[in-house]
Amino acid sequence: MQVWAMSLELFSQTIINGLFIGFLFGLAGMGLTIIFGVMRILNFATGAMIMLGAYVAFWTYTYWPYSPIPGILVSAGMGFLFGVVVYQILVRRLIGKPILTTLLVLFGLASILENSMLNAWSPNPRSIPVDFPTISMGLISISTSRVFVSVMAIVTTLIVLAIFRYTTFGRVIRAVIQDKIAATLMGVNVNRVYTLGFALGSVLTFFAGALLAMIYPFEPFGGLPYALMAFVVVVLGTLGNPVGCLIAGLLIGLVHSFVGSYWTLNMSPAVAYLILIITFLIRPEGLMGRKE
Repeated sequence: MQVWAMSLELFSQTIINGLFIGFLFGLAGMGLTIIFGVMRILNFATGAMIMLGAYVAFWTYTYWPYSPIPGILVSAGMGFLFGVVVYQILVRRLIGKPILTTLLVLFGLASILENSMLNAWSPNPRSIPVDFPTISMGLISISTSRVFVSVMAIVTTLIVLAIFRYTTFGRVIRAVIQDKIAATLMGVNVNRVYTLGFALGSVLTFFAGALLAMIYPFEPFGGLPYALMAFVVVVLGTLGNPVGCLIAGLLIGLVHSFVGSYWTLNMSPAVAYLILIITFLIRPEGLMGRKE
């Protein structure tokens, strides 16, 4: 009976941890899927941008160590500025270019960002040392820092979905996603939509990095595993579909947690990619896509 109770508590703990990390995966994936949905460009610099968002939040908290919220907000604001500047200087020249060109240019941007962070802040792992209490119920322990991160991710996701559904800006973005030429003929400034779309995707990516810094250590080259998970989430949830991205993020978060608890955490990415391959074979349009 005691063994069964311990197994049930481990199972419950695994689900809780999986949902917590799943919201982060979903948030990072939403930033990626919005950029792809608007411009049909895969942001291969996602991992480096996540780490940059984490560093912005870290240094803000270092100089104002009373609450992590200002660091998160500053990181989101820097994400918006970063998105606008990078789009105007670099990304707008990639629209319509072959995917190999996009891959090489954005991979180069990622390399520049990672090495700049390395030179500026050293390779030492860092984290935001927020002292949140832990709630224990038997063998189940819930970190309130993870609860806070999950709530922030959920609220942000709901705000983004509301923007897409109920605002003029959201309707314009959806119009450009569906038919850029028709939207242009109706007087939509497509370049402005592209700019704001890339900026919004960058905000979500930086925001995910800031939340990540509260529960995991990070370093300049630490963004690749999260970027790869974000790509899995985006493809699994259907490219360009924010709701599907959130659902896929929770699924991959649960997979990540169960593999870590019942097998080994090192195999978690491999299992996630196996799910991705199976999805390509069985349902290539993704969970939320429509069969043509």
